[in-house]
Amino acid sequence: MSGSPVPRRFLGRPEGVRPGYVPAPLDRPVSVPRPRVRTGRLWLVQAIAGGLLVVFLGVHLVAQHFLVPGGLRSFDDVVAYLRQPIALVAEIGLLASVLVHAGLGFRATLVDVIRDPARLRRATWIIAAIGVGIFAYAIWLTGVIIGAV
Repeated sequence: MSGSPVPRRFLGRPEGVRPGYVPAPLDRPVSVPRPRVRTGRLWLVQAIAGGLLVVFLGVHLVAQHFLVPGGLRSFDDVVAYLRQPIALVAEIGLLASVLVHAGLGFRATLVDVIRDPARLRRATWIIAAIGVGIFAYAIWLTGVIIGAV
């Protein structure tokens, strides 16, 4: 060893930059803009839908299986249950949270497979259209079953 190592001197923050400034790596040009992505927001929506899914599924299981003698409702009991506004909102909330969570989960798997942004956008619209169609059909069918339509 030829002596003690020379300590590196911290030069501090450059003048005119705010706290938290991190200089760009030297192997990448500074002027390259980052692509705008929605994955953070979509992840948050999926996480919220997952939380709502747990809540609505819990309400559904308690109302449909634990509060009924024998653990199962008859068709007439289900119709009477769905005619209550709070129960109808809970069941529609369960349906909506399942569709949103499943649709965003399927889209997340497609993000790994589809690299072209235009094709991914088209796939996202198709998934959304299918989800809206299923939701509309389920609402219509629920209305027919409870006799509101």
